[in-house]
Amino acid sequence: MEREYIKIPKYSPLSSDVTELKNLSDEVWKNEIFHHLLSFYQNFDSEDLKEKIEKERKEINPRLERLIAKYIRIKLNADRKFGYHFKAFGENTNDEDVEGNYDITIHSTNWKSKDFYFECKNLDRSQDLVNKYVCYNKGHSVFDGGVYRYFNGKYAQNLTFGGMIGFIVEGNILDIKSKIIKKLADNFDITPEGDLITINDNSIEGNEFTFDSNHKRKSKEFLIHHLLLDFC
Repeated sequence: MEREYIKIPKYSPLSSDVTELKNLSDEVWKNEIFHHLLSFYQNFDSEDLKEKIEKERKEINPRLERLIAKYIRIKLNADRKFGYHFKAFGENTNDEDVEGNYDITIHSTNWKSKDFYFECKNLDRSQDLVNKYVCYNKGHSVFDGGVYRYFNGKYAQNLTFGGMIGFIVEGNILDIKSKIIKKLADNFDITPEGDLITINDNSIEGNEFTFDSNHKRKSKEFLIHHLLLDFC
């Protein structure tokens, strides 16, 4: 089922020459990945996924994030064009000093940066899930959160970019996006690590469900690409 309002980055088939591929910029590679992610989002079978979500909700300990992330990975890997240069992995260990697991890793052997990591979080009307998407106090001054993990030594420490995918399971995307951007303006307990520098709204092809946030990290800048996908 196509969603015509979704604007997809132009697909430009990458070269088969390994040397040329290794010289391509991160922006070229990321554009290809956004093309495939948004092609999935435009065409996925919403009834099929909703059925799976409702079934999962009935479990004693439902894990919607895991289910939806796995669904996306399976659909990406089933796409022949995606498979020319990419492979999507899930729940793989981060190999950083602070241990963690990435929800979605999109990998290419011929990309200098190799990987695009995505942390996935459920979102609804509640401030609680917005906090967990960004940063929250687990108790006794122990902090965690999707965005926070890029700045506490856990995620993408050798890269200058990462991704967040929000799974909207209830509520209005623009209202939720506004809450996230407001929350991002709050400094973390590890400030200046993670301090917000700028927001680039509607960053991917002008889609209102996307934005970029630029942050301070290790005296440099770190860019997070946000995609808020409606699975209501």
